[in-house]
Amino acid sequence: MNIWLGVIALTILLYGTKWWHGRGRKVKVYRISPESLKRAKTVVLSVLLLVEDGESYPLDESRLAYTKEDIKSAAKIMAYYFWKKRRAEELARVKHCFVALSRFQDASLDLESQERRAAREHVRLERELNFYMTHSPFSARRV
Repeated sequence: MNIWLGVIALTILLYGTKWWHGRGRKVKVYRISPESLKRAKTVVLSVLLLVEDGESYPLDESRLAYTKEDIKSAAKIMAYYFWKKRRAEELARVKHCFVALSRFQDASLDLESQERRAAREHVRLERELNFYMTHSPFSARRV
């Protein structure tokens, strides 16, 4: 009888602990409006035309129609959208576009300085994208 009381008490304790830890968990849900999706698509397509040449040399920053921050936000929206729709090919293109933003540098600098800055920014953008994809609904379980 004492063994069963111990098993029941332990079970209640474990379920109580599970409830205590699980009650504060919140799930973040992103909702993408059709307008923001259309705007993000326009922004990303304007950059994809410039970076899908397969090269790695620096480009003039003034060729960008939008700021780098706007492009990064649009790329994140498109990446999330393509991930939800399970379209891996388009997701890969958007990831490449995000990281390839490092190619756009200030034209007033000499070529060596542009390449150094581009290399540093390339690493930073890769880290930023990896952090976004691991700390957003990308890492959540699919239902």
